[in-house]
Amino acid sequence: MAYECKVYDKNGKLKKIVKESQITKSGKEIFNQPSTKKISSFIKSFKEPNIEINKGTKFYNKICVVCNTEFYPRHPNSKYCSHECQKNLYLEKKKAEKKSRKKKGNPG
Repeated sequence: MAYECKVYDKNGKLKKIVKESQITKSGKEIFNQPSTKKISSFIKSFKEPNIEINKGTKFYNKICVVCNTEFYPRHPNSKYCSHECQKNLYLEKKKAEKKSRKKKGNPG
């Protein structure tokens, strides 16, 4: 496996990049030091999280009433993919209701 080792100075500036072929036997000892082992195990812990879709639920993907995109509902009665879509539909209904009141002559 080909790897590169980056060497930094005290200020955090990159001094040089050492390739696998340039590392000598004494240079390989650096990978056996406790501090190097500790940081390498810490870095390995940053793996991609396992995404578990539909874990323990019986809901199926639905289509948003407003934007017609497919989404995974959090609740069985969800109609909207996001709060923005829900808000947009509410505002549209409110505008339509206001126009219909003006046509009927009701103040309000």
